[in-house]
Amino acid sequence: MIKFDFMVQTRDRAVVTVARSVAVPDSIAVWPIILKLAHKIDEPGSLILVANEAGEVIIRIGIAHARNLAPLQPDAMGRSDETFSFVELMEVV
Repeated sequence: MIKFDFMVQTRDRAVVTVARSVAVPDSIAVWPIILKLAHKIDEPGSLILVANEAGEVIIRIGIAHARNLAPLQPDAMGRSDETFSFVELMEVV
């Protein structure tokens, strides 16, 4: 398993870490997490950043672009179209 940190960079360049040391089997497995985050963040102009265990940002993608990659599948609670503030997001992830 590989561990990644997921962060959101706002339009004003503030960086908020939303999840640390998320273990996934390989780097491809970060994309479903990115898509879930993109559909839950309601901050125009924000970016999702993914850093590897060495702290290097390996993925930097805009929220709008990530949302267009694939439709969001409903989560275990049946939600698919909700958006969250950063504080709520940190509780969800």
